[in-house]
Amino acid sequence: MVIREWVVTIVTLTLFGTLYPHGASAYRILGFNTSPSRSHVIVQDALMKELARRGHHVTMVSPYKEPEQMPNYRKITVPLDPWASDFTKTIFENTNSRLAMLQLMPEMLRLSTVPVNKTLRSQEFQNLIKEPEGYDLLITGIMNDAVFGVSHILKCPVIIVCPNAPMAVVNSMVGNPTPISTIPNMMLGLTNPMSFRQRVANFAGLLFEEVFAGVWKYYQRKTYEELFPPGQYPAYDELRSNVSLVFVNHHFTKGSPRPYVPTMVEVGGLQIKDKPSPLPEDIRQWIDGAEEGVILFSLGTNLLSSSIPPELLSAILETFRNIKQRVIWKWDTHDMPNKPANVMLVDWLPQDDILAHPNVRLFIMHGGLGGIAEALFHGVPIVGIPMFGDQPVNLAQVEKEGWAYVLQYTELTVETFSKAINEVLHDPRYRENVKRLSQLFRDRPQSAMDTAIYWTEYVIRHKGASHLRYPGADMNFIQRHSLDVMGFVAFMTFVIFKAISLSCSWCCRRSVAKLKKQ
Repeated sequence: MVIREWVVTIVTLTLFGTLYPHGASAYRILGFNTSPSRSHVIVQDALMKELARRGHHVTMVSPYKEPEQMPNYRKITVPLDPWASDFTKTIFENTNSRLAMLQLMPEMLRLSTVPVNKTLRSQEFQNLIKEPEGYDLLITGIMNDAVFGVSHILKCPVIIVCPNAPMAVVNSMVGNPTPISTIPNMMLGLTNPMSFRQRVANFAGLLFEEVFAGVWKYYQRKTYEELFPPGQYPAYDELRSNVSLVFVNHHFTKGSPRPYVPTMVEVGGLQIKDKPSPLPEDIRQWIDGAEEGVILFSLGTNLLSSSIPPELLSAILETFRNIKQRVIWKWDTHDMPNKPANVMLVDWLPQDDILAHPNVRLFIMHGGLGGIAEALFHGVPIVGIPMFGDQPVNLAQVEKEGWAYVLQYTELTVETFSKAINEVLHDPRYRENVKRLSQLFRDRPQSAMDTAIYWTEYVIRHKGASHLRYPGADMNFIQRHSLDVMGFVAFMTFVIFKAISLSCSWCCRRSVAKLKKQ
């Protein structure tokens, strides 16, 4: 009996040590993300759920209902105002005009503050932050700057989950450097190595990004100050620069390697499960029964497929009608006119789990970083149709790596779409390249999730981990790049040379004067 008790004790301690290698307590963690892009919330929510599985008490606030119920995980939903349909139509109407997309940016940035304002003012959230137990950590996404005021109320550190490679507005939170000679601007579709002409364009892209960041912060500051008036709460910039850590959903194997300060941690593929969940029965049967394999078609969470213009939709349907593969299409309405028999419509699908199935031959997608990471992890080649944002540069990189065929939306016809699909399906180079790169993507000392869990608990254990903070984060642009020092050195050099010049001139004049007297 005593031996059995000892065995139980040892097993319990071993299990505890595995789950909590640093003896971590069960912390209370608040998650907040009001992004209108559900894919951004999915990345953060994957972390929140895993924290709950590991024993922490997690509350997640977002606009999206959560069907999954699990211990230690509480979901509070404050729905978005209707926006997706109009947004999708606007994108389809303007995606062939870079100028039109640029003109849309200010309004898109303004609208991004609306759900933050609505959620923070909601009764559900107000009740939440008044709970006597408090919280040990706030985890939030980008475009949620007003929530930093909540971190002041709760007296807890903040971690940001960035759903893609960091832009200037995110880098500025922790002072992360971005060398413009080696880091292509995400809006330009450039890849390394860049030519002189491309580096000139990249410099212009940096200037645009700084303007973008200024507009972003203008609207975020305005919302913050409405909710947390100056004088009663710390200044917006003070709290914004007090972020403890940024998780970046990026990995050096699927983008340009870049420098990071200790407070910025790569966790590319954070939402990808090590072991896929069982598929819904109808999807499983559809994939298992596809003798020629399956193609997954999704334009992500922002773009509604039902808003595709009729002529483009007709070209896509005609292409699918003439291939042997079955298609799973993320479609947002109950029916589709003239739907081919080999197409299955799903309004919401477990994308990561589907891509993990060995019968999936091809992924047709818009170029979102999350979808690219999932395709890379599972070794599925891509036909990419970039629409906006970072999608062109994401797809330009994977096309260069040899496992994607990129087709511009404005060039999509039955002929071009059929050519793209058939080339990726039947040219073995695409699958060979993605399988090789998948091994690189998977080869890490820790999984993306284990890395994120470790640093999350680290920040809590060390009360915000201020010792990680890069001194450059508290400097302005001139100080951080030593422009003041270089100006001072240049001035002193000028003064010294001027003094030497005047001294020499004075000596020469004295010498000439003496000679004349002689």
